[in-house]
Amino acid sequence: MPLFNKQNIDRKTNKPNPNRTEGLTDDLLLNRALHTRRDDDVIKSPQRTLYDIDYAIKWYIDQEIQPQVTSQGELISVPVIYANGEKWDNVRRLGYLRDEKGKLQSPMIMLKRNSATERDNLKTLDVNRQYQGNQFVYKSKYNSRNRYEDELFPIPTNVPAESKQIFVIDIPKYVTVEYEMMLWCDFTTQMNELVDQIIPYGRFLWGNEGNRFATTIGSVSFETVNTVGEDRLVRATIPLTVMGTLLSEQEARISTLRKMYSIKQVKFDTVLDLDNDVFLSTTIPVALLQVSQQIFSGGTVQVSNQGTTTTIDASTLQYLITMRDEIATRVNNTTVTVAVAAAIKPSTLTVATKNEFNIYINGQYIDKNMYTWTPTDTTQTIVFDTTLLGYTIDVGDIVTINGRWA
Repeated sequence: MPLFNKQNIDRKTNKPNPNRTEGLTDDLLLNRALHTRRDDDVIKSPQRTLYDIDYAIKWYIDQEIQPQVTSQGELISVPVIYANGEKWDNVRRLGYLRDEKGKLQSPMIMLKRNSATERDNLKTLDVNRQYQGNQFVYKSKYNSRNRYEDELFPIPTNVPAESKQIFVIDIPKYVTVEYEMMLWCDFTTQMNELVDQIIPYGRFLWGNEGNRFATTIGSVSFETVNTVGEDRLVRATIPLTVMGTLLSEQEARISTLRKMYSIKQVKFDTVLDLDNDVFLSTTIPVALLQVSQQIFSGGTVQVSNQGTTTTIDASTLQYLITMRDEIATRVNNTTVTVAVAAAIKPSTLTVATKNEFNIYINGQYIDKNMYTWTPTDTTQTIVFDTTLLGYTIDVGDIVTINGRWA
């Protein structure tokens, strides 16, 4: 983590601190804009320590595996303890454990942590600085700057720009923790029962609630302890490999949880005053095409026509500019059909109108009052008025309809 250079003066030597204390580049200057006070929230700084991993493994054995052995026809729960210094010293010297009165403790399971190493496949080149963007981000919509409004009796006020409360948490360190689980029993049959209960849980997630870690069970080694004047003791050792994570509450005296607020953005709507309705013509206004890049980038444009305002977004603009030709099939001297559905307007979910299509016979434009046709979402039927048209539809005529098709 960076040690921010605050340009402090050393009172003993009356000299400023050097600008470079970590490497060849200048230290980061403390930017107060990136720091927000934390005494006005109740968010607890998350942390995960080696103790949390130890507790999660022990809790899983106690509550999930629940090891039991049969003794004199009864099921006995096997206690699980964690090896502190004194207990482990007794086990190392004697090979077993006794209570305060000297009684041999059996059956029993003891956990001992052997090592903790960082996983090589997930290491990063931090170079004493937290990698930019290597963080988790959590957003809270409700905060002191973005309060909920009264829905029953709303007060007419200016709606402020939305500001979300953001908590940024550093990525935890991925580590591999090695444990050694020792089992004691009086008889080999009890040891077999105990091992049979533990082995099926290999590669499971061991832990409780949010602390759950992938755990691998290694090879089991058995031995029998025969001490002169003592009962025989059957013992087994099972190595455990736990894929855990570590996250300190503070790293390099800097909190790993930081609070900030999202930037408020002011957006200006583009309003276009048009003479005609854009949905009643096949011609797209030039002013609308000039702002097409803004619309396709996620923005919107307001189109105003005779007091009516319509919002044009990316899907609506795509609907307007998508035009293609369809060839009609002659039915008789006055009627043609097209087996294609008309397009659906994304804003109103209605079928395109007659004004959104142009009909050509042998390349000549036909005025819309010379035929009757109401576009539908199925097959189209177009009937021409041959009196106004001046001729009939022959077999060799090519009738082309250009417009907005589905």
